[in-house]
Amino acid sequence: MKKIFTLNDTTNSLIKLALPIVLASLLQMAYNITDMFWVGKIGSDAVAAVGSASFFMNLGWAISGIISVGAMVKISQATGAKKALLGHKYASAAMVMAIVLGVVYTLVLLLFSNELIGFFNMDSQWVNENAIAYLRICSIGVVISFINITFTAILNARGKTKLSFRAVLYGNIINLALDPIFILVLDGGVEGAAWATVLSRFVSLVYFYAIIYRQRLVKFAFRYVDKASIMSLLKVGFPGATQRVLFTLIAIVIGRLVSKWGVDAIAAQKLGLQIESITFMLVGGMQQSVSIMTGQAFGANRFKQIDRLYFSSLKIVGVVGVLSTILFIAAPEYLLGIFVTDPKTIEIGSNYLVIVGVSQLFMCLEMVTGGVYNGQGLTKYSATISVVFTSLRIPLAIWLSTTSLGVNGIWWSIAITSIAKGLVSAVMYRFRAAKLSKMEEQLTQMID
Repeated sequence: MKKIFTLNDTTNSLIKLALPIVLASLLQMAYNITDMFWVGKIGSDAVAAVGSASFFMNLGWAISGIISVGAMVKISQATGAKKALLGHKYASAAMVMAIVLGVVYTLVLLLFSNELIGFFNMDSQWVNENAIAYLRICSIGVVISFINITFTAILNARGKTKLSFRAVLYGNIINLALDPIFILVLDGGVEGAAWATVLSRFVSLVYFYAIIYRQRLVKFAFRYVDKASIMSLLKVGFPGATQRVLFTLIAIVIGRLVSKWGVDAIAAQKLGLQIESITFMLVGGMQQSVSIMTGQAFGANRFKQIDRLYFSSLKIVGVVGVLSTILFIAAPEYLLGIFVTDPKTIEIGSNYLVIVGVSQLFMCLEMVTGGVYNGQGLTKYSATISVVFTSLRIPLAIWLSTTSLGVNGIWWSIAITSIAKGLVSAVMYRFRAAKLSKMEEQLTQMID
């Protein structure tokens, strides 16, 4: 991206860059929501099967963060510093890593699918068998997903967010068309949902490949792949990926705790997570754009601009957080009723949405602050905060769920730790902002 954003157009540039990312994030979420909508027509057992297997697909997304986070940060910094060759090196190294890591994770899912689903200790044989089938089919598309995620990071880092949005859009259109056909018309059920997802992601891959090579946006070459580039990506990407992986692993443990209350509770948690992901995806898109713009400003040694960017983004995500809170608390039954009709699932899921609803604004605060840290290559800052407080969810959930709160105690463990992460992130950032201001003053004095 040739333009380095100025102080005068920070908010407009942020929105312009973020909008395609946000739309792409919403479309990515639509993959899962579309599956949930059509699978929900079969019943809560089918939702529980897809939901259980999806935890491990989400874990794959988290692991891919080792590559995507590192690639987005380093390539955006290289773009800001106008070092094109360095950007090509990072892109090539990231793609090789994505393929290797994708193959390894695919083998893990195929070889240990029984054990992974068995961890949830679900008492329904039908749910267990369909969850395993869904996981095995989806594992076929893991390498494709890892490559798509890496392509997205590379394009977004260069400011080409519209192109990554189109790739997700075309894949999602295919998914929307195939889901009802595979699930209901062809009576494929849960397995049909998995095949629809795999095929739609392949469509996105074809578009990514065509557009990048047609426009020559990035030069991929094995000669660019060296130890220095790989280690640089790992150094930046590993803390962020650790944060994502831990978050997903804890979600899996939470899922095991929830299974104590039966299939309805598992389905309710999965649906609640999908609905909550609306906020997560909206703010996640903003987080990526903040990270990209911060990386470019940091690469160009424009440190004070980062603080201006931070407060501009807070105004935007603040609106999202407040609206999400109102929606989750005021209309949880309506939101859940879109997917299922089972009264017990809706009751448990409604409690989930109301409770986590109070923490939405703080989740937004944590994510945007993390984006500013990540853009500077300081992924360990946001990762440390997330690791510490997200880990507390397990003992807190175990304790609260043994009280009169029951399964609602698990939902409260999520809300309380989200609030804590948001507050601590904001307080810590003020110290970093002061350091950035001092760095720019020293740089100005050196130039003068």
